[in-house]
Amino acid sequence: MHDTLTTPLPASWLVSRLGIRPAEIDRLRERGELFGAQHDATGEWFYPAWQFGPGGEVPPGVRAVVRVARSLGITEERLVSVLRRRVGLMGGGRLFDLLFEGRADSVVEAVRSLNVAQTMPG
Repeated sequence: MHDTLTTPLPASWLVSRLGIRPAEIDRLRERGELFGAQHDATGEWFYPAWQFGPGGEVPPGVRAVVRVARSLGITEERLVSVLRRRVGLMGGGRLFDLLFEGRADSVVEAVRSLNVAQTMPG
């Protein structure tokens, strides 16, 4: 995944450039389906670019994976490192790609197994 995809986008930019409704962004964040961070000085919310598909939509797969990660206490930074992993032994696509191909179930399982691996006694 290219590093620009982790660039934080201000909510005001998402509204003006992509036509996303402010209430929709807030609703997704409040429901735990979108990672966002509030800027201390301005109070504006910023959202990592990787969460948005073509036209600014947040695909259902992204919502599901973010919801699971947040429920397990997995940070956005850790989730992105997981999403960058290759799928399969032969260097196929990345888990990130599966989110936008409608194959989020595999990604959700990878995130859940990550949490299980972290909680297993060493």
